[in-house]
Amino acid sequence: MKKTKTIHRCTVLARCHLTPSMVRLTVGGPSLIGLVPRPAQDIEVLLTDARGSRIKRRYTIRNARPQVGEWDVDAFLHADGGPGSAWAASARPGSAVELVGPRGKLELRAADGHLFVGDEASMPAIAALVEALPAGQEATAVVETGSPADRVPVGAGRVHWIERGDRLPGDPQLLLAAVARELRVRKFEQVYILTEAHIAGAIRDLVRDAGIGSDHVFAKGYWTADRRPVTSGDAA
Repeated sequence: MKKTKTIHRCTVLARCHLTPSMVRLTVGGPSLIGLVPRPAQDIEVLLTDARGSRIKRRYTIRNARPQVGEWDVDAFLHADGGPGSAWAASARPGSAVELVGPRGKLELRAADGHLFVGDEASMPAIAALVEALPAGQEATAVVETGSPADRVPVGAGRVHWIERGDRLPGDPQLLLAAVARELRVRKFEQVYILTEAHIAGAIRDLVRDAGIGSDHVFAKGYWTADRRPVTSGDAA
């Protein structure tokens, strides 16, 4: 029998801009009290599109305060809009929101060197994962954004920021080149790839060709180039 997901009926408690295109929304409700998400788990926000159809958009739980039932979620605001962008742009303290979570299977493993690869949509997840690493374990992040104004601190000891400039989001060349350089100069036992779906596949192949076994590579498509991001950190 399929397990019924619990729908949390929450309220937006606070909002603030982290960058011009990234907003942090604090949501809270009695059913969140005592729930302790793993690092980088996410929620599904239940929304309605312009046709009245029920849709879901996913966001990383950036911070959790289980003792009071509050979660922070960071949403990237896309210039071309969409139901998630509309929700994140309009949500204000006092707004009602329904969500499901925490969800997600990603788990950190002890390793001699962690490499995180992502973009705007996955910066909240990368930051949460880096913060959760045991003391003394080194982290390197390769993150692509549209411009320096889109950067959110991710906490890694080494961060290679890439600016795509006029390139369209979803072009793999910049991230592939940057990851290839990192693999040539450093040793990584664990790699987390959290980016556009096709790019994630290409980088996964690159990492495997470098000799890192499949069981030490976590790759997740946070969005696809032919539609807006729908996963953690996204407001599509």
